[in-house]
Amino acid sequence: MTRPARIVVAGGAVLALGAGIAPAGAASLGAPAADRAPAAEAAAKKKPKFQMPFTCKSKMRLDTWGHSPALDIVKKGNPGSSGKAVVSSYKGKVVGTYYTKGSGNTIQIKHKNGWFTAYYHLKDKANKYVQKGDKIKRGKKIGRIGASGTTTHAHLHYEQRYKKSGNWTDESHRRAVHFNGKKYTGQGNTWKSVTSKNC
Repeated sequence: MTRPARIVVAGGAVLALGAGIAPAGAASLGAPAADRAPAAEAAAKKKPKFQMPFTCKSKMRLDTWGHSPALDIVKKGNPGSSGKAVVSSYKGKVVGTYYTKGSGNTIQIKHKNGWFTAYYHLKDKANKYVQKGDKIKRGKKIGRIGASGTTTHAHLHYEQRYKKSGNWTDESHRRAVHFNGKKYTGQGNTWKSVTSKNC
């Protein structure tokens, strides 16, 4: 599988392409890990039991590439992922449906206890299946895998984010991804076959 061109170098800092990008040294790079650790540990205790953003028993490949803790997801073996349904990882409220040059058609959902999920590069306009303000259940179809924005192939760029208060997040709020209680994180890691339990 061709590695997606998602990393750029600016001013000596490595940035992931997508929504919420700022110049090198800006807030989108996030606070130092040591500063974020206590808050992250406390938040993790109240983290929703997120499931993969695909229908029950779907077999998917997960890659962190160089932008951990975000994931790029395609069908196992990537026989052609474009158009596959993307569903909500957990119940929540749609707080953003928008387009940017980097992330393409993008959806952001607010869940409980300060947790959010973000879905990039969707095939269709972000408001085709859901609208901003909609309250949705886990497993609700919100879009389809696509290649909108800055990317080299069809895939879902997926993030779990945490912010103690407010209704909006950016990439500085990214946290390690968990599906069904299992962590998927770390630079350059690949999981060749993970089965969705979003049933």
